[in-house]
Order: sequence, then structure tokens, then C-alpha cells
Amino acid sequence: TAPEARVSNSRFTQKCDVYSFGIVLLEILTGRLPDTGSENDGKGLESLVRKVFREERPLSEIIDPALLHEVYAKKQVIAAFHIALNCAELDPELRPRMKMVSESLDHIKLK
Repeated sequence: TAPEARVSNSRFTQKCDVYSFGIVLLEILTGRLPDTGSENDGKGLESLVRKVFREERPLSEIIDPALLHEVYAKKQVIAAFHIALNCAELDPELRPRMKMVSESLDHIKLK
């Protein structure tokens, strides 16, 4: 659930759906549940992935091992992580529209 939707009497918007899509994409890429618990000081999956990218740690630390054997195009995987993180921005105003997300994913596919 998007952070802004966790407040009582809040409205669900397209930006909430974009956030959820980003989290699902992170789940697919990492093979982990959104709440990573103790392995990330109780913070969520999005926070863990941001930390790995910020600290320039190896992609192998967060990518699903099942995907790792199938990944031949590291640039495309990194691009997919960036799309997911953009969707999972805490501030809804910073999240892209779903049309832009779709176009970005199509662009990765064409590379």
C-alpha cells in the first residue's frame, strides 16, 4: 500500500497504483517480500534496494538468484530496478504516470 494511502480517510489514486506496481516489480527482481524485516533494520524492500544502489554494492546482493542465472543483459536489469524505484517513491508527486512506466519498460525491451 502506498504511504499516503495508509492514512485514514485517504483516497486511492493512480499514484497509489504506480507505487504498488513498483513494489511488485521489486519483488519480482529480488525474489523477496516487501517487508524485509530484520535484514534491513526493519525497513522495507524499497529502502533496501535504494541502499544497495546508493552504496554501489554488487547487484548479486539483491537480485533473485533464480534470475541471476538467466540475466545476460545487466543494463536492462539495472534499468528495471530504476523504473521500480521511481514508481516506489515515497512522495506521490515524484512518481511517474503509468504511461511513462509502460514506455520505459518497452524501451528496455527494445535495447
